[in-house]
Amino acid sequence: MGQFYFDDDADLSLIQDKTIAVIGYGNQGRSQALNLKDSGLNVVVGNIEDEYADMARADGWDLLSIEDASAQSDIKLLLTSDDSHPEVWNNWMVQHTKPGDVLSFAHGFNIHYGEVKPDSRIDVIMVAPRMLGEGVRATFLEGRGFPSLISVHQDASGQAHNRCLAVSKGIGSTKMGVLESTFEEEVLIDLFEEHQPSLYGLRCMYRALVEAGCSPEAVMLDLYASGESVKFAEYGRDLGAFERMKRTSQTAQFGHLVWSKQYFDEEKTMEGMRGMIKNIKDGSFIEALKAERLKNNKQIDNTWKENNSHELIEKEHELYKILGRRDRGSTAPGTDD
Repeated sequence: MGQFYFDDDADLSLIQDKTIAVIGYGNQGRSQALNLKDSGLNVVVGNIEDEYADMARADGWDLLSIEDASAQSDIKLLLTSDDSHPEVWNNWMVQHTKPGDVLSFAHGFNIHYGEVKPDSRIDVIMVAPRMLGEGVRATFLEGRGFPSLISVHQDASGQAHNRCLAVSKGIGSTKMGVLESTFEEEVLIDLFEEHQPSLYGLRCMYRALVEAGCSPEAVMLDLYASGESVKFAEYGRDLGAFERMKRTSQTAQFGHLVWSKQYFDEEKTMEGMRGMIKNIKDGSFIEALKAERLKNNKQIDNTWKENNSHELIEKEHELYKILGRRDRGSTAPGTDD
């Protein structure tokens, strides 16, 4: 079993005399900055001038440029979007990083694939929350915390692991527990999860039921729009993936656990999943992603257009207007206003 660490394993005093820069005030940046501040640590925030800069000022931060935040700090949490890391690091951070500093990532992507190459004289660590940004803040305030994967890529100081645990404690993760991992493992698991075709499976479920004569509204409410699946996911979190089935009816248990197996080809599914893992490990995915960026995300844009033209999106938009989740005067995605 992997090694877990908790509050008693982490020493905040190791970083209490340091200045921590949160670079990027977006999804993870806002929550981690506020949690670190509430943990009594000295925090500065660096961000470009965008909507997140306005949010930072509204939260009371004396916002700095990324360069100034980097220059003033000893520990730098690089929490901008993954695709921006090479530019942010090379253009604004590297010249303001001194020997003995700590560079921390929330995702191993750019270190694992060599897109960011830090100086050998600094510590390079990862504290990767297994939680959405809003949840990082909410669970901190609730006092229960959230799990993270942690790793040390480069230990220049001899204290990188302890500093990693201290940062983890500062953002509230050792309350629930952090698990020793590697940059490679975190990237593999994260990308593997993102490559699952579950959205297209959902679309097929919608199509099959509508073809069978069901109303689109009833199908969407049952499959996801009612929010019932959120509670089911919570049961999975708290009880376990299969154990949660005990909270359902005998009919549901027979359907999910017994009857469904005849429609599931495990070997074919495993073949596809092994292919996903191969494409992540051998660099095929990162090369395709780079090519997509060079084409200004053309495939992403075209796929959005294709998906927005699907009947599911149109019917979903109408349902969400009825439910009050969207402005009743708005038009469906992909249509002209």
